[in-house]
Amino acid sequence: MHTKLTALLACALLSNTVFGQRQATITIDAAKPGSSIASTLHGIFFEEISHGGEGGLYGELIQNRGFEESRLPPGTELKDGWLIPARKPHFMMQPRVSDWQMEWPLTSQWPAWSLETGPAANVKIQLTQANPLNEATPNSLQVDIGALDAGGKNNLVNEGFWGIKANLGEKYILSFYARSDNKYGGKMTVSLQSATGSVLAQHAFTNIKGSTWKKYNCVLSPSATDGKARLVISFGSTGTVWLDFVSLFPQQTFKNRPNGMRRDLARYLADLKPAFVRWPGGCFVEGINIESAANWKRTLGPIEKRPGTYSVWGYWSSDGFGYHEYLQFCEDLGADALYVFNAGVSCEYRSGTFIPDDSLQPVVDDVLDAIEYAIGPVTTKYGKLRAAYGHPKPFPLKYVEIGNEQHGPRYAKRYNVFYDAIKKKYPQLTLMASMGIGDINKRTLDSMQHVDMADEHAYKSAYWAMNNYDHFDKYKRGDWDVYVGEYATNAGVGSGNMLAALNDAVYIMGMERNGDLVKMSSYAPLFENVNTRHWPVNLINFDADRSFGRISYYAIKMFNDHRAGQNLQTKVNVADPVKPSPQFTGGIGLATWDTQTEYRDIEVVKGGKTIYKSDFINRPQEWQTIRGTWVVKDSALAQTVQGAQRLNLLADHQFDTYTLTLKARKTGGTNAFIIPFAVKDGASHMRVHIGSYVNLNSVIELVSDSFSVANMMPQKKLPAPIQTGRWYDITIEVGVDQVQVYLDGQQLISYRDPNKFFSIAGRDLQTGEIIVKVVNGSDTPYTTTIDLAGMAAVGTTGSLITLQAESAEAENSLAQPQKYIPVSTTLTGIQPSFTTTFKPFSISILRIKDASWKKQAMQ
Repeated sequence: MHTKLTALLACALLSNTVFGQRQATITIDAAKPGSSIASTLHGIFFEEISHGGEGGLYGELIQNRGFEESRLPPGTELKDGWLIPARKPHFMMQPRVSDWQMEWPLTSQWPAWSLETGPAANVKIQLTQANPLNEATPNSLQVDIGALDAGGKNNLVNEGFWGIKANLGEKYILSFYARSDNKYGGKMTVSLQSATGSVLAQHAFTNIKGSTWKKYNCVLSPSATDGKARLVISFGSTGTVWLDFVSLFPQQTFKNRPNGMRRDLARYLADLKPAFVRWPGGCFVEGINIESAANWKRTLGPIEKRPGTYSVWGYWSSDGFGYHEYLQFCEDLGADALYVFNAGVSCEYRSGTFIPDDSLQPVVDDVLDAIEYAIGPVTTKYGKLRAAYGHPKPFPLKYVEIGNEQHGPRYAKRYNVFYDAIKKKYPQLTLMASMGIGDINKRTLDSMQHVDMADEHAYKSAYWAMNNYDHFDKYKRGDWDVYVGEYATNAGVGSGNMLAALNDAVYIMGMERNGDLVKMSSYAPLFENVNTRHWPVNLINFDADRSFGRISYYAIKMFNDHRAGQNLQTKVNVADPVKPSPQFTGGIGLATWDTQTEYRDIEVVKGGKTIYKSDFINRPQEWQTIRGTWVVKDSALAQTVQGAQRLNLLADHQFDTYTLTLKARKTGGTNAFIIPFAVKDGASHMRVHIGSYVNLNSVIELVSDSFSVANMMPQKKLPAPIQTGRWYDITIEVGVDQVQVYLDGQQLISYRDPNKFFSIAGRDLQTGEIIVKVVNGSDTPYTTTIDLAGMAAVGTTGSLITLQAESAEAENSLAQPQKYIPVSTTLTGIQPSFTTTFKPFSISILRIKDASWKKQAMQ
């Protein structure tokens, strides 16, 4: 990232007659400062999702260490494979009750554990609650060894979290609790082994005896590196053994803390230099029902006495990374804590059950206790408890959020109760108001008596940020600030790619430009174990062995590393190219979504000449089925089954600017017609969707990775639903940068390719440098003149940091974790007006010295 290169600036503009070449001018007036940019703008949000903590950031290597993960969450029952909460009124729908239920994912009573025995062995396992280790975790594993295998294969195996990383030269601390009957001889060997059974490290215990629980420890030092190792417990005697809380931790964790964090994942976060950490949710804090919602008190104390929390994402968190560990982690990162508490309401997208308004006082008391634990004097009850757990100094708790994604007057009423109680005792804290999912909610705000900061959640489709660059400009200013608590470009970008990063960068630019309003932000979700994805796009991906930050990670890091202190007036002028390149080049296709449809008479016309005409009777081989059941019926190609993303493509044909006409008839199902265009392959294309959202609307969509779909424009309501059994005439005019769609001769929708070149500028108030941020989201370079007004003199050299990829689909990976990272170059020949070129698909930051700034500062 810090490689020093030297690049000479171009002396003149490239000719604008070059096909597809774009030109732009960025005018920056250093004498016209704008709003300040908060030092708190970039933080992180950590939630237990996609095993981001359990099997991720949290350093524990054993999955289901306490044998508790087959427990049902409180307040639920299991029926026909479905987890069903007790049927109680839904907070937003009361007195109505939600019928939500969750498919139970487990088929084993002891997930992640299995027996591996030889032919002569007679070993059986079962869960038992007899004589538990403690009341909080009542299960233990009973192992009955009736006969041993002479070959020594009498093993109980834990797979870890899809493998255990064993590193040569490092040490791993194993601990477990055990008791036995009087028949067991006491011998037990623990080892780390490869998937093929090679022993990497082992330790023999010779005295596992006694009817009472005892804790056993050892250190394992692998003789080789293996990213997919397993923990193997080998029994050396017949008899019965009970096991509980089997734990394996790397000795080296982040900051070398016991019960600490995985180093590589924690380092990603430390390198972001976050101003704050939001925790624990997100939906996790809400719970699938109010009985199973997260509670900070259950996460304190000895880790073997923590009962755990059932995540709304379908698995148990051991709560090893609890409230104390969270606060300590904030301190280790040099970040403030933003604690989110449950406002007495479970997730409205799950059961939505809640604590009634007249019973909220215990919840109010609980959050006051949580704050006291974090920052109260050691003379208080919970400040004293904090000191007892090794931290007498207050933790850096600065922000508290009242609930997650609740909204509306009903939520506002209880928000006011919490706000008043917290502010009365802790007036120095900044309190966050939830706004649901989406923009700032006026209906919610109007019912709140006081608001310090409103939390907007912004999950957007590809190109939304570019089409809505003025989103925050339009906000009416009030006596509150904005925290964008969750944001990401996560539709139309597969599982993440350069296109997502470009859009994320533009979105951040919009936040920076509105620094008077937007004070804080955090990308979401943060982590994904690649073996268990619960959200389409996540910032940092990993498995047991490896990890990588997506390109968006590096974009955020760039923007925070080079965050200006104050905006400067910046104007961008993009010239129209004399010879623009077509933006929608590619093939065409036919598709359906939960609909049966027939298509015929497909014709492509360019310049008044027909260049393709379908003939399904004589040339059906021209069309390639990707998904679905497609049959020729009379002269039409018919898709005859339900299902998402049923797709058929015209093979070996490419078009750029043209008119596509066809006839379509719906014969059954939910929606209506889908016509792909700009097809790159079966996984990537754009499409016209007529009859989207249950046959009500029409829209242009972008598809990536086959199933990731983004709306490229707002949905437009159909004049009338598409009728079943009727033939419709469809015309799609594909221009250089615009697509127009007609149904039976009447214009239905129109879409224009958005501007993809953006820039902002600001001043570093410490160094005086001008920081220019540029996003080129197009597939062509932009030759750009940068005019620096209001500066008496500029330094002749500067820095250019560039994050660039060869395509919009590019992304880092486990195999190539740093294929796309920022690269620094040194620029020479900088003048008050100079020209440089910004590469296609690039995010760039220029740092330009203001030679007159120091003189001004000294005067």
